[in-house]
Amino acid sequence: MNRIAQAARSVAKFKFRILRRATIRNIPSSRFEPILSTLIAEGWRAKSTYSGFDEGVDYSRLSLRRGFTFLKCEWDNWTEWSIEGSRLVIESLAARNGLHVCYQWRWSDHNE
Repeated sequence: MNRIAQAARSVAKFKFRILRRATIRNIPSSRFEPILSTLIAEGWRAKSTYSGFDEGVDYSRLSLRRGFTFLKCEWDNWTEWSIEGSRLVIESLAARNGLHVCYQWRWSDHNE
């Protein structure tokens, strides 16, 4: 990995930690869809969606908002869904759905 990309990735990881964010990783689509329905019923609204040429094939993203709180839901065809947001929200969501919380950025394992 070149030095510029490595520096950018280091900044992203640092920002993730400083903002006290967390991630739920590797959520199968069959589990994500009911979670998304529950979030929408609780007042979360879609703020933006990814609309690139590879949407739903290689990558998808959905940003949700409730008040001043945001969640980023990302999907790729290797690890399926992840949900990223503030630690408190993610920890609560994970506890309600029996999921594991990770305190690292979704892409932090993809350094090579």
